[in-house]
Amino acid sequence: MKTKKSLNMLKYKFYATLLDAFTWYLKSEQDNAFQEFIDKLNRVPFTSEAAEKGTAFNELVDKVAHDGEVYFEDEKGMIHYNCFSFKRRIVDDFTTIVCHGTPQVFTSAILPTRFGDVELYGYIDEVMPGGMIMDIKCTSKYEFPKFLHNWQHIVYPYCFRFNGMNMPYFTYKVTDYNNLYEEDYTYNHDRDLIRLQVHVEHLIEFIEQHRHLITDLKLFALDEPALENNS
Repeated sequence: MKTKKSLNMLKYKFYATLLDAFTWYLKSEQDNAFQEFIDKLNRVPFTSEAAEKGTAFNELVDKVAHDGEVYFEDEKGMIHYNCFSFKRRIVDDFTTIVCHGTPQVFTSAILPTRFGDVELYGYIDEVMPGGMIMDIKCTSKYEFPKFLHNWQHIVYPYCFRFNGMNMPYFTYKVTDYNNLYEEDYTYNHDRDLIRLQVHVEHLIEFIEQHRHLITDLKLFALDEPALENNS
């Protein structure tokens, strides 16, 4: 829970995967990378078949694992959901893993920076018994370690630590729709806090430099305090 003092001092609000998008922008060689990232900052609606398929897979796993819904496969062992088809054995692998977890856990924390306080927030796919934090990833092609430079495995353990809970262990469960892979990370506060602050401060410098192009006032903490239905 954030104190009144911390809310009054709040300067920015960033969701966890926005930090990933900023990393993508910094490394991208695409001609339109700048505009794509500005669109991301402004929450311009974007759809792609790959993103929609990943969302459908996550929804299917959640419905089977946590809502008890039953889906039958066809003669080829495929489950059809939201215009996409998934191998039954892959769906079963994921539902077996996450069925004892708590899905879609909202978390947030205040990160102090040299530019002022930043609220970091987001939804965690699954919090498992024992405190393991889990994120489900779908990709067309997997090579280890695909998510080494992602920020969820730093932001979410930091948020729990800020709120008095030591939960440093994070796992990405990954599928290319044919196989299941995993990447495990352990949050080290002394090492990772500095990295997080540097990256967030770099993002702040970017959005201040291009503030005239940004329409999402929430980034500048000019909205209401973050609620659990905002991500």
